[in-house]
Amino acid sequence: MTSTRARERLRQEKEVFELTKLHAARWFTLRLTMGYAVIGLLALIALVAGYVVLHPNGYSPSTITVAATALLADMLGLGISIFKVVLSHASTVQLMPSTGGKGIEGA
Repeated sequence: MTSTRARERLRQEKEVFELTKLHAARWFTLRLTMGYAVIGLLALIALVAGYVVLHPNGYSPSTITVAATALLADMLGLGISIFKVVLSHASTVQLMPSTGGKGIEGA
C-alpha cells in the first residue's frame, strides 16, 4: 500500500514540476516577445523624434519641444525597461524538485 501511495505522490509531484516548467517557458516567451516589441516601439519613437529635433526648419518650436521631451522620455524608458526586464532576476521561476528529499522508499 505504501509503495502505491509513494508512486502516486511521485507521479503527482512530477506532473506539478512539468507544469511549472511549461509555465516558466511560456512566461519567458511572453517576456521576450514583449521586450522585442517595446524595443521596436522605442526605436520608432526615437527615430521620429530625432528627425524632428535634427531637422527643425519645418516644425514649430512647440513641436520641437515635444519631440525633444519624447526623445528624453524614450531613452529613460529604455534604460528603466532594460534594468527591470534584463537585469532583474526576481521574476524568474526557480525550478526545483518538489519531493522534499524523499524518494519512493522514504514515503
